[in-house]
Amino acid sequence: MPAVDTRTLRRSAPRRVTKSRPMLAAMALMAASAPAFAVEPTIEELVVLGTRGGERSVLDSVVPVDVFRSEALRSTYAAGNELGEALATLAPSFSFPRQSNSVTSDHLRAARLRNMGPDQVLVLVNGTRRHPSAVVNDNTTFGKGTNAFDFNSIPATAVKRVEILRDGASAQYGSDAIAGVINIVLEDASEGGQIEVGYGTHHTDFSPLNTTITDGGTFTLSGQNGITLGDDGFLRFGAEYRDRSITNRAGVNRVPAFVAPQTADNLAFAGQRSNRSGDPAVEEFKLWFNSERAVGPGELYAFGTLASSDTRGAVLFRHPDSNQNVRELFPDGTQPETTGENLDFAVTGGGRLLVDAWNVDSSISFGRNEFDFGVRNSLNPSLGPDSPTHFHSGTFRFDQVEVEVDGLRQLEIARQTIILATGVAWRYERFRSTPGDPASFEAGDFRFDRDVTLADGTTIDFETLVGGPDIGAQGAKGLTPADAARRSRHVGSAYVDLSSQLTDRLFASVAGRYEYYDDFGSTWSGKLAGRYDVSRQVSLRGSVSNSFRAPTLSQIAWSRSDNTFDRETFERISSRLVRADSAIGEALGLTNLEEETSRNYSLGAALRITPELSLTVDAFRIDVDDRITVSESLQSPALIDLVQDLPGGAGVRSVNFFTNAIDTRTEGVEVAANWITSVAGGNLAVNAAYTYATTEIRRVDTPSETLLAIDPGLNLIESGARNVLTNASPKHNAVLSATWEQSGWQLVTRSRHFSSVVRDRGFARQRFGSETLFDVAASYSMESGLGLTLGADNVIDATSDRSSENLDFGGNFAFDVLSPAGADGRFVYGQLSYRF
Repeated sequence: MPAVDTRTLRRSAPRRVTKSRPMLAAMALMAASAPAFAVEPTIEELVVLGTRGGERSVLDSVVPVDVFRSEALRSTYAAGNELGEALATLAPSFSFPRQSNSVTSDHLRAARLRNMGPDQVLVLVNGTRRHPSAVVNDNTTFGKGTNAFDFNSIPATAVKRVEILRDGASAQYGSDAIAGVINIVLEDASEGGQIEVGYGTHHTDFSPLNTTITDGGTFTLSGQNGITLGDDGFLRFGAEYRDRSITNRAGVNRVPAFVAPQTADNLAFAGQRSNRSGDPAVEEFKLWFNSERAVGPGELYAFGTLASSDTRGAVLFRHPDSNQNVRELFPDGTQPETTGENLDFAVTGGGRLLVDAWNVDSSISFGRNEFDFGVRNSLNPSLGPDSPTHFHSGTFRFDQVEVEVDGLRQLEIARQTIILATGVAWRYERFRSTPGDPASFEAGDFRFDRDVTLADGTTIDFETLVGGPDIGAQGAKGLTPADAARRSRHVGSAYVDLSSQLTDRLFASVAGRYEYYDDFGSTWSGKLAGRYDVSRQVSLRGSVSNSFRAPTLSQIAWSRSDNTFDRETFERISSRLVRADSAIGEALGLTNLEEETSRNYSLGAALRITPELSLTVDAFRIDVDDRITVSESLQSPALIDLVQDLPGGAGVRSVNFFTNAIDTRTEGVEVAANWITSVAGGNLAVNAAYTYATTEIRRVDTPSETLLAIDPGLNLIESGARNVLTNASPKHNAVLSATWEQSGWQLVTRSRHFSSVVRDRGFARQRFGSETLFDVAASYSMESGLGLTLGADNVIDATSDRSSENLDFGGNFAFDVLSPAGADGRFVYGQLSYRF
């Protein structure tokens, strides 16, 4: 086979969209085997995600892929350039739930694809595996116990486009690709730059207080520039700054007995707004670069991102008369704030070279996420008046190094052209957690020695009323030396991917992958996918595969103290999440985590109705076995008595742990339509997308013999966790948008619809109705390079239904976090830009 000149390909082909998928020569290889019914791609995007054998258009892809370019992402100005929020605004299959009063989840938001777990989607940057965050979200509604990628660690202004593969793909890309794969492609223009400055704020009518609130003010500033390297290389770089203030949607405190003891001083807060519920305050700074240059017969490339953020999250108010307060420190109670200092960076370098008939791509990547957790306006009540009020509660760090070598070539077998892609990878992962300040976790000897007056005027000894003081920093109990952990592992993998245009109408691909983990063993995955062109306008496509997700080091090593609610009295009690190799874990007979496995099925159709109108419809099923989750909070008296004398068990009244306890089935249908036309002298693009996804639980493990021997009535998964998996997310999501452009003007309108969701806590159940949001934006760009954008997300100020009195935590949490519509309300913004 004759050699292919990669320099010629670089000049004639579009910019590289991933590191090595495809390598540059694949564009020429696949051109020779293009479908017979190819049409001019007037409304089609070219993607490589989904097959390693070369670029294909979205409509020609064998599996469903969405593409969102930078223009669409920036048109949302979502919460001030949050990449995750922008994707959730545009893609109905992608959600980005907001949490509040959820410990670390206030600081690191986790995304979901197809209503699956946040860590069941693999994220790539320029085709390279990206590291997850170091933090496990162990006290959250969605994705409890998951260890997910932080989408907001990527500067939104650095993104050229985002490709979302909605299909299982572990055979091609490795662990985590159960729900799909998201590839973030960085900007690569070799010249020109831009500066953008913006400000937005929420302005909403807040019914619980019967007032109008303006908060969540968000200032953004970003800039980028490009430089030509050599003949056709580039260096693109930029920076981004964002400063966002808190939002607060807390309601009026009724001070029921489960919220605070019924003393006269506590009841004085009845009718007041004493809590905080909403988005955290965020100040963040990000840097990024992307580069490529021809060197001799090949080329070198490098790219990287750095993000540093300081955040302040919400914590429940501590009433004056409470075992979680000391009146000498806070005579009127206190509203603690959790603090997060998050550092995330990654850098990749590599090269591509044509070696005989092989296009070879080799690279090395390093990534780190480090999260320092703390709390202020807090106290450790067991230390009494000598307690500090600011605490460092622990540090979590995750490092990842990956070396990868990929090869791609064309084979001619029995007059059939076959594209062979193969590669090997080695990955090193390391997790480390370090203890917090001793004062954040240690047990002091302070005792309450005072009387309090109850609502009826009687006087009672305070310690008799509430028991002894709580132990640990309120809102962020510190990591103890016993909780601290160091874990590392090596991962090796190899894959083979074959694809071919078997006939004029039939394209097929098959892939297989072997992956070995030195801490728990090996796994195999495979995938078969195909596409059949019925006519020039209609194509059928489908796939069947098995995928997997290995437990992360953070999940394996995670252990932490917190507070939860007693299921009988609803009072706040001390809780502990334990790992399997701890003294408590061994006493409970806990076993090590195993990998999740899945079976994925997809069947769909792609229609080119006209050159300007296309439609895709895809049905899917994902069966997951041994799904990793956090168990129910076990509060059995027999179990609690057992752990009291064990290391770390003193004062603990609730225990939970990680477990492979659940098998689930998620299935649904996804529809996407795109239409372009001319209207009023300009171009109009209309995009519609709809997702239906539902999850059922197929199996729940019974507790182990050891646990049943302690208490035969124990259950691993209760109604609340079942609710979150099955009906706490909208089953129906839809987005309809229209963009009109003419002579520097751009007008954008968008509607987003979410179906109803259900909150079921066992003792109370509520259905929150469907919601429809409308967004509008108008932009004008001048020939001088100046531009102005004005817009409003959720312009009609829609919010979710208010929670019932049984579910609003004594009036303090007027709105539930379940509905994607949220409670923040309308967001209005303006942005100035200058392009040069």
